[in-house]
Amino acid sequence: MKKKLLCTVMLFAILSALAIFVGSQTPAIAAKGQSLPPERKVREIELYVTTPDYDPIRYEFGLMAAEEWKKLGFDIKVTPLAWNRLSELGINQKDFDAFTLAWAGRAERIDPDHFVYMTLHSSQAGIGQYNIVGYNNPEYDKLAEEQRRIGDLEKRREIVWKAQEIAAEDQPYLVIASRNWIVAYDSANFKNPTPMMGEALNSFWNWLSIEPVGNSKEVVWGYPSDINTMNPLASTATHDFQTTRLIYDRLVRIGPDGKPRNWAAESITQIDDTTYELKLRPGMKFHDGEPVKASDVKFSVDLVRKTESPYFLGLIKPIAEVEIKDDLTLIFKLQEPFAPFIANSLGQLYIFPEHIWSKILEERGPKGTLEWDNAQAIGSGPFKLGYWRRDEEMKLVRNDDYFQPAKVDAIIKIPYANVQGLVAGLTTGEIDVLGWWLEPMQADKLKDVEGISVIEVPDHGYYHINVNMRRTPFDDKAVRFALSYAIPRQKIIDILLEGHGTKEGSIIASANSFWHNPAIKPLPYDLDKARQILKEAGYEWDAKGKIYYPEGKVESFKK
Repeated sequence: MKKKLLCTVMLFAILSALAIFVGSQTPAIAAKGQSLPPERKVREIELYVTTPDYDPIRYEFGLMAAEEWKKLGFDIKVTPLAWNRLSELGINQKDFDAFTLAWAGRAERIDPDHFVYMTLHSSQAGIGQYNIVGYNNPEYDKLAEEQRRIGDLEKRREIVWKAQEIAAEDQPYLVIASRNWIVAYDSANFKNPTPMMGEALNSFWNWLSIEPVGNSKEVVWGYPSDINTMNPLASTATHDFQTTRLIYDRLVRIGPDGKPRNWAAESITQIDDTTYELKLRPGMKFHDGEPVKASDVKFSVDLVRKTESPYFLGLIKPIAEVEIKDDLTLIFKLQEPFAPFIANSLGQLYIFPEHIWSKILEERGPKGTLEWDNAQAIGSGPFKLGYWRRDEEMKLVRNDDYFQPAKVDAIIKIPYANVQGLVAGLTTGEIDVLGWWLEPMQADKLKDVEGISVIEVPDHGYYHINVNMRRTPFDDKAVRFALSYAIPRQKIIDILLEGHGTKEGSIIASANSFWHNPAIKPLPYDLDKARQILKEAGYEWDAKGKIYYPEGKVESFKK
C-alpha cells in the first residue's frame, strides 16, 4: 500500500510540475511579472505533516495539497515531524504556518460544542487551546456562545447550523475528509468488542466489554505512538485522554449510542436553568483505598481553575460555584444556562483525589502542578496504573472494586513505530487490538487471516489543514479560499482512502447527522476558481508564476 501511495504521489508530483511549467507560460498570469517589487512577494510557506510511519494518509494528502498550492504560485516547503513535536509546535505553541491534522471523533465531541466553540471561539486561541488557527470573528463568537445557552435541541441546532455557515464563509481551517475507521482485533482469543463511531476499538466501552475466550486474560492494545503525559491537566492529545480516562473517573460518560450516561454521578437533577444537584455513587474508592467524596469533585473543579489547565479550563468556565451538601451530594451553580454542561463539562472533567493533588499544588504551585509527571497516577477508574515505561510498554490492571469491572485482567499497551509494525504484531499474535486506522489493502489481507476480525465504523472526526491566521498570507480570506479550492478532496478519497471516507466541507462532519448542516457542501477542486479569487483580491504573479501580495500589502511575518 505504501509503495502504491508513493508511486501515486510521485506521478502526481510529475504532473504537477508539468502543470506549473505550462502555467508559467500563461501570459495572463505573468503579464506584470517583471516590475513587481520584491517586498510584496509572498514568503515561502512551511507545511508540517506527520511522518509517513505515523499516519501515511496525513503525510500523503499534505504532499498532494502542497503540489496544488505550488500551481497557484506559492512556494511550499513540506516538513515531516514526529507527532509529539508536531503537536507541541502546532497545538500548544501555535508556532506554525500550516499543518495537517485529524480532529479525533472522540465520544464527547458528538455534542457540537467542541467543534463550534472550542476550536473556533476567539477565547480559545491561547497556548495549548484548540482554536489553533487564531480565528476571531465577533459574529461567529456570538453564535458559539448562544448555542451553549439554549437547552431546546431544535433551537440549538438552528444556531449550530448558522455557525457552520459562517465558518464555511471564512474557511478558518481547511476541512478535507472524514475517514472510516477500519480496525481489527484477535477474535480467536477475545469476544464482545464495543466499537464506537469516531473511536472504533479505542472506545472506553470496549475495554469494559471485551472478554477473553482463550488462555490469555490480558489484552494487548497496539498504537503507533506513546502518550505524551500521564498528567491530564497538561494534556491536549486525544490518545492521552483515551488512556488516562481508564484510570480517572468522570461523573458522566458518553455511551456507545452517543448519549450521556450517569457514571460516577448516580443521579443528576436539574433544579432550574442554572442549578444541578449531583449524587455520587456510594462506595467508590480511589486506587489507594481512599473514598471518593463530593469534596474531591469540588476540588477537581478548583484545581483546573487554579492551574488554568489548557484543555479543561474552557469546560469548567460556565461553573460559577460548587457547593458540598454532604459526602456524596453537590450543587453545581452555573454562570448562565449552559446546554453542553452534562455532556461536555461533566462528561470530561476528571475526578482528582484531593489528598494527593492538594499536596502537589501546595508544594509546586499551579505551574509546577501542570509540569508534574504524575508517574504513579491514582484515580478511581476501572483500571489502575501498573507501570509505564515510556515508549516501551504500559500496564493497566483491572480495578476489582469498581462498580462495573472490566472482563480482562489487564490492558498491556504497546507503542509501535508505525502501522506496518502494528499489522505485523496483530498477525503474529503480539497484540490483540489495533488502536489505529488500517489501510484498505492491509485490511483485505487481515480478513484472510484466521482468528482476526476486521471492523469498519464511521468517524465524525475529520482531516483538515490548519493555517495560522495570525500570520500572512493566511490572514487573508481570499488566500484561505484559494488554498481550499486547490485541495483535491475527491482524489484523496479515491486514491488515499480507496473510497473508505467522505468529502467534508463543514466543521461538523456528515456522520454526526443531527448536528451537521447538510446545506454546506465540500468545496470542489477548481484551480481556475482559486486563481480567480486571488486575482480579484489583487494578487499578482511574476514571469516565473510566483505570487505577490496586492498593492499596499507586504510580507509582514518573519521567523
